[in-house]
Amino acid sequence: MIVLIGSEKGGVGKSTIAAHIAVRLSMTGKPTVLVDTDPQATSWSWAQSRKKHKPDAPQVETEKMTGDIRQGIKNLAEKYGHIVIDCGGADSVALRSGMLIAHRLIIPSKVARRDLETLKHVSSLVYAANEKREKPIIARVVFNQTRALPNFWTRIEGAKKVVELLGLEVCRYPIVERVSYDDTQYQGGTVFDDETDEKAKDEMERVLKALLRKDQQE
Repeated sequence: MIVLIGSEKGGVGKSTIAAHIAVRLSMTGKPTVLVDTDPQATSWSWAQSRKKHKPDAPQVETEKMTGDIRQGIKNLAEKYGHIVIDCGGADSVALRSGMLIAHRLIIPSKVARRDLETLKHVSSLVYAANEKREKPIIARVVFNQTRALPNFWTRIEGAKKVVELLGLEVCRYPIVERVSYDDTQYQGGTVFDDETDEKAKDEMERVLKALLRKDQQE
């Protein structure tokens, strides 16, 4: 499976989600590689730290790529069962070319209006990519850094309607803002490697199943 995590907005948690997807897919036993196309190289640095500090945990290989990544991803597909691509928060050649080859596109977003505004152009990129593909990419928005408050669900439902009007599917489960997502990434970790926050682990497991399956209802 080739999973692309992309957005035009920075600070929405792309690298955190990419790391968790990569680790969860590696737990299936198939060799997994995390490709970092962002000049900041956050995911690449995280994977290097994981090798050093968590050698007994499920491992994720890492590569850096820029520009048109299609041939590079095809080459990696000969070796790896799963490929996770972390794109930077901008419209880029890597993001556009990744949309042409990936099986899933995960689009993290906050529910703030200015974040939702950026999804209009992302939607147009998905539409343009699908016109060139034999099969359309499965693209899903996941609301990240939400609040675990009953009245916040009204904001989530409102944001969901906005996104669906753009022709994008929304993950049925949001990701709540928890300090454990930040704390566990220290030295290459994830909530899957930590036993102190079972709520975060169960939440991320539920979210990733919905994001990665062909049908969220499965």
